Amino acid sequence: MRKRSIIFILNILIIIIILFVIKSHDNSVMYPNKALEVGDGNIVISCVGDSITYGYGLSNRNDSWVSLLPSKLGDKYKTINYGLIKRTLLSGGDYPYFNESLAKEFLENDTDKIIFMLGSNDSKKINWNKDLFYEEYEDVINRLIKKVGRNNLYIMIPPKIFINNPKSDDANDDNLLEIKEIINEIGSSNGVRVIDLYSLSEEHSDWYIDGLHLNKTGNKEVAEEISKIIKE
Repeated sequence: MRKRSIIFILNILIIIIILFVIKSHDNSVMYPNKALEVGDGNIVISCVGDSITYGYGLSNRNDSWVSLLPSKLGDKYKTINYGLIKRTLLSGGDYPYFNESLAKEFLENDTDKIIFMLGSNDSKKINWNKDLFYEEYEDVINRLIKKVGRNNLYIMIPPKIFINNPKSDDANDDNLLEIKEIINEIGSSNGVRVIDLYSLSEEHSDWYIDGLHLNKTGNKEVAEEISKIIKE
């Protein structure tokens, strides 16, 4: 009887391991950590961010706001999507963006403009640290200013989070409101244009797949807003 119980437990463990490997493989196939270029123009816009930038949850990444931008801006433009799923600005977060090889690729490559948006995953209770976020966000912005100049850098406040009763590892709208204040303050003090997706989306829960990630409509609206500001 005891031998049967041990065999049963071992079989369960093997099944769990197999399912984990399959899931990991599926994620790597469905959401590869590689840049996506759209457009043939000479003006390159590098878009840096987390899964909202990446296009997570869409059946086709070409429906992401990053991929939609060239068609709205014109033939002169090309976008490169450097988005990475789950990543944080905070170096002490669960998945820091700037520890990744794709982040290093972005920093090394030439670009004309940068659209930067991190913060949704930093809002998780397990990650959130207001003082450190301010300090590290400003350090990153200063680095990006040196790369392309103030007039070619756009920093974005992430969209509102519609997750009720968030767990400690869920994106948290209360903390995102603090992030909104920080980004506005840093943008103002450094002379960098802020694009406020929070205010754009806060009355539109219908733009979301799951309360965090944008659906096709949400991505279209974001692309429209960004293109209007760049054209200004």
